Formats: sequence, C-alpha cells, structure tokens
Amino acid sequence: MDILDKTLISQYRDVLGHEAFMQNVDLYKEQAVKYFQKLEQAIELQSYTQWQENCHILKSASGNTGLKEVYQLSSDLEYSQADFEELQEQLMNLIVKNDQALKALEQWLN
Repeated sequence: MDILDKTLISQYRDVLGHEAFMQNVDLYKEQAVKYFQKLEQAIELQSYTQWQENCHILKSASGNTGLKEVYQLSSDLEYSQADFEELQEQLMNLIVKNDQALKALEQWLN
C-alpha cells in the first residue's frame, strides 16, 4: 500500500498553494496528537463509541492530508470490535504509521 496519496496532495497544493497546504499539514500534526490521546482514552474507558468517533475523525483528517495508509488503517479500525488489548496494539501501529507517513510527506514535498 502506498503511504501517501501523491495525486491528492498535488491537487491540494495546486489549488491551495504550497504555503496553505503546509499550514494544513501543521494543523494535522497538532490535531493528530489529540486524536491519538482520545483513542488511548477510549481504550482506557473501554468505549467502542469513543473509539469509533475518534477513528472517524482521524480517518477524515488523514485522508484530507493525503496520508493514504493512515486513512486506510483508521477506516479499518473504525468499527473494530476487537478486544481493547488488541486495539491498544493497533493504536501503537497506527501511531508508528502516522509518524512514517508524515516523514514521507515532508521528504516528498522537499
């Protein structure tokens, strides 16, 4: 699976301009930390509802930033009914994939 949706990213940069797109990336970085904290909280509370809500938000935000793999993983996890121990492992994987995607995005844009 491709980490990035380079076509989408290119289209956004063409429409928004490089600077505005980078502001969106910076906003995503800030917000992603909060989304991951809320997913961790959902696990602690054992709340599938909170898990689904925050996976959905992360899915939308990552998709709009062109982070294809993070989008797909978030989508796959959104309605997961796995036990919370498994969701914890999946969350750790998602965080790693998010970090990798952001690094790949920065490298590709520079």
